[in-house]
Amino acid sequence: MGRTTEENLESVMSGKSMLRLHNDVHGTMLQEPVVGSFFDELPCIDGYTAFESLCICSIEQAIKGKQIDVSGERCVFVVSTTKGNIWSSAADSAKKIALYFGNGTEPVVVSTACTSGVSAQMVAWRLLKAGEYDTAVVVGCDVQSEFIVSGFQSFKALSPELCRPFDKDRKGLNAGEAAATMVLSGKTEGKWHLLGGTIHNDANHISGPSRTAEGSWRCLEDMKKITGAENWDMISVHGTGTIYNDEMESIALHRAGVDNVPVSAVKGYYGHTMGAAGLLETILTMHALDEGVILPCKGYSEQGTTYKVNLSSEKRSTNGHTFIKLLSGFGGVNSAVAWTSSQEADVEDNCGGKGEWMNMGELTLTSSDNLKELYKANIGDYPKFYKMDRLSQLGFVGVEMLLKKTGVELDGESTAIVMANHTASLCNDTDYQATIEDKNNYFPSPALFVYTLPNIVTGEVAIRNHVFGETAFYILPGEDRMMPLIELTGMNPSVETIVAAWVECPDKANYRAHFMLLMRK
Repeated sequence: MGRTTEENLESVMSGKSMLRLHNDVHGTMLQEPVVGSFFDELPCIDGYTAFESLCICSIEQAIKGKQIDVSGERCVFVVSTTKGNIWSSAADSAKKIALYFGNGTEPVVVSTACTSGVSAQMVAWRLLKAGEYDTAVVVGCDVQSEFIVSGFQSFKALSPELCRPFDKDRKGLNAGEAAATMVLSGKTEGKWHLLGGTIHNDANHISGPSRTAEGSWRCLEDMKKITGAENWDMISVHGTGTIYNDEMESIALHRAGVDNVPVSAVKGYYGHTMGAAGLLETILTMHALDEGVILPCKGYSEQGTTYKVNLSSEKRSTNGHTFIKLLSGFGGVNSAVAWTSSQEADVEDNCGGKGEWMNMGELTLTSSDNLKELYKANIGDYPKFYKMDRLSQLGFVGVEMLLKKTGVELDGESTAIVMANHTASLCNDTDYQATIEDKNNYFPSPALFVYTLPNIVTGEVAIRNHVFGETAFYILPGEDRMMPLIELTGMNPSVETIVAAWVECPDKANYRAHFMLLMRK
């Protein structure tokens, strides 16, 4: 579609799509063909993986010809990805990417399934608002593979043809590949301004959208408090083309009373680019509005959702300056950010200070603790526990024991769940890979695949405790990097309680977790 923003925007404006039928993914033959948009040739920088090389190429384009110093200690790199390299830590990749540009600051990796790109913008914004850094390089990327494609196929979520967001004949999503970068500054007066953001969990299901759009609706309600819906010129939605997610978004727009606001969805051009989606779609929307255009929705013809969605397969003119970017993903997570280029926007800053917190209690679990025995002794009435992967069992049991120990009952509206580790979902990735390794015994399991997303553990805890607040998952170099991010969560003024945990689980036999329960003073 293009190596620059300008080339990509021109491709979309002209109706170009790179969605094609593929029998392989980068040389690896697939058991079933897939419709997707994959790079014909992935960039390869000596000493770097394809994922790392793509990130580097994107960052180089973003800073090319601009007076931006990304090498100093006042600059932080924030990486958004769903799977990264899969078999090595995304935290290590992020470090390599930062060092390529001469930056020795510890980066942050945001991994919250499909919402990662929007959540990463929020993390960067909070780091800048808190005065921790002056500049943030935010890059989103995922490289498609047999591992990922087979997982979506196991869910029967992929369309056998080009996806058709919100259309009555939609049949599913298409897999996509991209890298996208934005550089945020806490000081420079740029044209576009990030006004704020929000994250909410559905507290409903780890892989299915809420039938009442709980999380997405709450995100829209929060955005209305920041900017006032009367100031919204458009909403860039998720628009995956799946039956249930498109329906959920239509419900969210209707419940929030904003189904008259123009909407755009660009996955008919790119497919679902996973960790890049939130950044790619935000950047395209900015530049389209600069051109006075609301991007068309390729593949859309006739409304196929219960409630009206104000979108079109044709370009529409606008003089708008303010938009909302909305995403949702596995683990029940939903996120949104508000952007404006208007200098007169009536804005309510939803970013408070970090606040002061009381530590209500801590708990540590290690490999010597038998999780099943702890479950039986402390919970015992939640059979779904036995279906969870080891990482989710670890987080689930630890949180339950901590709540029992402290006697605290969580308020679902004002609680945030923040978790992190270094190895992401490696334990379950290994199990899932075994289901596709032998082509003569090929049985990709959706029940296993969903747990190859590390943020699922936060979804399991949210469901158990009916938490509709913020849920976040980070992949970090070490546990010491986590506390500043926990404190940043306190910049959300609606958060009164934070359940935080470092949950490391590289394999089933070895694990360690440290839990904390914090309450605002």
